[in-house]
Amino acid sequence: MIKTKMKEAENMPANTDKLSVEKLQEQLNTAKTALTEISKTKVPFRNGCFHWEDFSEDALKAQKALATIGGEGE
Repeated sequence: MIKTKMKEAENMPANTDKLSVEKLQEQLNTAKTALTEISKTKVPFRNGCFHWEDFSEDALKAQKALATIGGEGE
């Protein structure tokens, strides 16, 4: 999804109107919010035991995506 959006941004004309830029910024902010929430999810059980320090696979993907788009990821 991120690569697609970045590709779309590369193909936008240089004179993109302010409303389009604001709409894209709003979409980016929404994506960052969702990714931030996902990035905080942890795996409550592993092999029958609690391991709260372990992030879920989706959380790790979200953290990487946030880092790519300049969010709060690592």
